[in-house]
Amino acid sequence: MTLAVSLPRTKLATWARRLALFSATVILVALVLHRLGKIETPLGIGLVLTGFVGAGLALISGLAASVVIWRKGSAGAWSAVAGVVVSLAIFAWPVSVVPFYLKTAPMTDVTTDTEHPPEFATLARDRAKAANSVVYKGGAVAELQELHYPELRPMILERPADEVFDAVGEAVRRLKWRLIAEERPQEDGSAGHVEAESRTLILGFVDDVVIRVESDGGTTRVDMRSLSRYGAHDFGRNASRIKEFYTELQARLEASVPAAAGSRGKTKAKGTKVPPRGQKGAPGPKQVPRK
Repeated sequence: MTLAVSLPRTKLATWARRLALFSATVILVALVLHRLGKIETPLGIGLVLTGFVGAGLALISGLAASVVIWRKGSAGAWSAVAGVVVSLAIFAWPVSVVPFYLKTAPMTDVTTDTEHPPEFATLARDRAKAANSVVYKGGAVAELQELHYPELRPMILERPADEVFDAVGEAVRRLKWRLIAEERPQEDGSAGHVEAESRTLILGFVDDVVIRVESDGGTTRVDMRSLSRYGAHDFGRNASRIKEFYTELQARLEASVPAAAGSRGKTKAKGTKVPPRGQKGAPGPKQVPRK
């Protein structure tokens, strides 16, 4: 006759499993609610950080429980392993982002006109205190952009400003950005103005976009600015968004007049400078004063 011996169970193993599962649930719920726009970014970040803290405690508890089980032969090995494995899986996500963090420039504000960037109007009102400022810092920010994204230049088009503005609106809608405000170019030379919100695909972070369309002599100039609403690093997303928009805008313009090959818009070549308005050498036969 064999007697079953019940081994004492260590509470550390149980807590490791519970903390790990709870932390994973908190992070998952926070990400889903943030992506759906149900909670603001600061709250979502706070919940995710809370989940990471819980995962850290679960990892420590699981390792401590493993030591106790090894030395005393206590029960709860599977709970300890579950706590450690789930915690490591949680930390694998931020660790996988490190290469992208090191590879891209620490920027949150990118524009095609670093001397006179398009300005936010509607999106600047009622802005949360925790949000990044809409004031362009210039200086070191402009130099950093020139170093990492020298290809970002205004788009100069041999098309009427009204026609280009319509194509800009169509491009914004096709990219599924949330249109916030738009103002058409005026006959007195005032530039057209479009503001929109763009959400990242997976995590749903909101970035603010402003596009300026203005007549510059016989051509139309399109400038764009993309600003991360929260955070200190955009992982290159703002620069990618500008390139994505210009590609879509070019497609809309070509689709509107497919036969006008000679009138297609063109961007400045990589590495070339676009002189600021009001200085000799600026694009166009004459300069239109900024309103």
